[in-house]
Amino acid sequence: MAELDGVWWSSVGEGPAVVVPRLNVDWSSMDLSALTERCRVVIVAPRGFGPSERPGSYDMSGFVRDVERVLDHLGIDSYATFGYSMNGVMAARLARSSARVTAVACGGFPLTADLTGMGHRARARNAAARQDPQAWEEVLATYDPVAAEAFWDDIASLPRAALADLDRPLRAWWGEEDAVVASLLSPVQLERDLDARGIPYEVVPGLDHDGMLRRIDLVLPAISAWLSRSAERPRHDRDHHGRGDEV
Repeated sequence: MAELDGVWWSSVGEGPAVVVPRLNVDWSSMDLSALTERCRVVIVAPRGFGPSERPGSYDMSGFVRDVERVLDHLGIDSYATFGYSMNGVMAARLARSSARVTAVACGGFPLTADLTGMGHRARARNAAARQDPQAWEEVLATYDPVAAEAFWDDIASLPRAALADLDRPLRAWWGEEDAVVASLLSPVQLERDLDARGIPYEVVPGLDHDGMLRRIDLVLPAISAWLSRSAERPRHDRDHHGRGDEV
């Protein structure tokens, strides 16, 4: 990994650029070769997450700037995004904030759900973790809890389905037994929502939330092929979701 102004990042592979946010998943421990064989994969941990600097005060505009500062440093103009769970939400949120994003692959999260309570949920998780020294140590090793709360506060402030109603290609997937997805939106309703929007998705039998992340190899080849095609598409006019418009 490399560091730029307190932001840690890595870049592997050649081809169209795909940004993978690192919020609560350490991607370096996972096999992303199906993606790096087709694309230039840039993993970025915004400040407050992973090994990046933790200034103690955060907002979504700062998270987006951290990602795009790295891309500017690398000379990357346009890019697709990829992520799972919280990282997938960030992948979609980048598209809301920047016209540079060409496509989004988000797994393990129902982007059409009502997310108005997500800031409260983040605070409740942090409060519960504080009661268990081991759990709290794991939280602190993953991210600054204040950064996670700021992240989810922003997501909670968006209109419903704002992260699904993007003006560029979106693809989704989740495990059939994913209780995290089901706690936010009925999987049946999620499928209806995605079908109505013409968004392709995969439901992998027999896997829960963590299981799907561990077996991401089951979907990564198809997603990688889709991302490499989508990342190469020329950008169209996105003035109403231009860079910085939403943060």
